[in-house]
Amino acid sequence: MKKSIGMFLLGACIAFGLAFSAYLVSQAAVKVSRSEIIRVKGSASKFVRSDHGSWCGSVSAGGNTLATAAQNLAAVEKQAQQLILDIGFSATDIIWDDIQISPVFRRNDKGIATTEVIAYQLTRQLQVSSGDVERIERLNRNFTDLVKQGLNVANCWVSYTISDLDQHKIELLKAATANGRTRAETLAGSAGGQAGALLSASQGIFQVLAPGDGNISDYGTYDRSTIEKEIKAVVTLEFSVK
Repeated sequence: MKKSIGMFLLGACIAFGLAFSAYLVSQAAVKVSRSEIIRVKGSASKFVRSDHGSWCGSVSAGGNTLATAAQNLAAVEKQAQQLILDIGFSATDIIWDDIQISPVFRRNDKGIATTEVIAYQLTRQLQVSSGDVERIERLNRNFTDLVKQGLNVANCWVSYTISDLDQHKIELLKAATANGRTRAETLAGSAGGQAGALLSASQGIFQVLAPGDGNISDYGTYDRSTIEKEIKAVVTLEFSVK
């Protein structure tokens, strides 16, 4: 009986020892496996000039009656259109939105608006788009000069975009990947190793920024306010280590 118990305990010890040894070996294997992979980020950027621009402005005029307000607005529209034509656009380049009518109500002695209409204010937006971004920029800069003539006009917004952005993205992905490999080789070499095959790659968010602007976003940025832009790309790469 004692002999049987001893044999059982001996077997249990051997089994436990084998299992523990296997655990140590597996942990060592995990550590080695992890040490044979190097993860880096590669980045690339380039400066690009926008090749398309869009501009939006507004004209306004008022009058005691709706007919008078419409006549006054037509006069402002005519001068606004002439300025646009003088810059070099054609009449067909101008897209006019619908007229927005805002009645002006009389106010009582306490400053509270009544239901009596005493005048009308009319507003109309217009848009111009072109591949000539310099001309769009000139329009955005000069349109409000009409204010000096007593006209009620304003710039709404201006937007500059890149039509072949996807092609630039492809070029930047290649450059960012090459940059990542260079970093991996530098890091591996400093540890006495060598970067091997690319194991995985993931694309980060592209950023289209005004030159020198570091205000990036996790969701991507597309600056439309400037003609000149800087595109940035980041990739995350994993290489084997030889």
